[in-house]
Amino acid sequence: MIVFALIKKEFYQIIRDPSSILIAFVLPLIILVLYRYGVNLDTVKITLGIKNDDINPRISTLINSFDHSDYIKTRFFNSKEQMYKEIKNSKLKGAIIIPNDFTKNLLRNETSDVFVITDGSEANLANFVQSYTNSILNDWLYSSDFKYSLNSPLISPQIRFWYNQDINSHYFILPGSLAVTMNLIGMLLTALVISREWERGTIEAIYSTKITKLDFVLGKYIPYFTLGMLSFIFNVFLCIYVFRIPFLGSLLILFFVGGLYLFCCLGVGLLISSSYKEQFSSSQMALSFGLLPALMLSGLIYPISSMPKFFQLLTSILPPRYFITFIQSEFMAGTIAKIVLINSLFLSLLGVGLFFMVKRNINLRLESCKEV
Repeated sequence: MIVFALIKKEFYQIIRDPSSILIAFVLPLIILVLYRYGVNLDTVKITLGIKNDDINPRISTLINSFDHSDYIKTRFFNSKEQMYKEIKNSKLKGAIIIPNDFTKNLLRNETSDVFVITDGSEANLANFVQSYTNSILNDWLYSSDFKYSLNSPLISPQIRFWYNQDINSHYFILPGSLAVTMNLIGMLLTALVISREWERGTIEAIYSTKITKLDFVLGKYIPYFTLGMLSFIFNVFLCIYVFRIPFLGSLLILFFVGGLYLFCCLGVGLLISSSYKEQFSSSQMALSFGLLPALMLSGLIYPISSMPKFFQLLTSILPPRYFITFIQSEFMAGTIAKIVLINSLFLSLLGVGLFFMVKRNINLRLESCKEV
């Protein structure tokens, strides 16, 4: 009965304190909107300058190939100096100069050159300019009248994209962002609860009762786990039905593993809260542990395999690593038993370990308080 009384007390505090509602529902909405419209890892559309010195009418099809590309926005110039000036001012990311003997050399079965200039100050964009230009030129050659003068390629690859056929980065960024969001929410919700008791002076009243350590821990876990799961359901609803992210897995399995992940996040938040008596210190620690590791060391943006060995080992104790692997496969590839079982196992072990660490930490606080 004591546990139910503590849970009831926490629910009343949640209702009376609007900050918990803001953290659970308004904060994730803001983060999802930022990830949906502010973060884009798709191949960008590059502004490319073209100067054509070849008057042969056959060259018009090549110009159209550049002009109709989904990844290139073309601008045409009559002056090389003006085009170079635009590159210098970062208004162009690359430039192409087609010499006046381009088609003439092709008709003679001779090598014909195209002058490609890229802005090397941004290495990735420079590589994009180079690869796009090569691809368009090769496609044009093998589809034009000049293909008969060229040797047929020995290999003709047919490329198919599985799981994300549209190559839309939002299809894996938004599900992955749920790991960052729930990590931050779970820690912020619980990082303040014990610190708030200290600042308000209500912790002494709790210590004066006959509650056990387990009662105290469960009284903090259960209400915020319920609120966190409602927030998670709200986030999933936004991703699937508002932002139209394809979902191929099972909602039941998604919420089950999401519950394990939230259990871990609440444990970290309570561990922080039981270590500090000021809400400001607890909130700063929760922000540090809730945002940066989930964003930088989870594999959402940077592949874990490309990290130094130390950080690869460090990610093995971070819950976001396991949840991001699970949720991205659940959204894009469907339910894969091996991924679900492995990640659920690690999240369960981390969650149980954090639960006993919280219980141990609060136990010390209770004993020290009784001794005083």
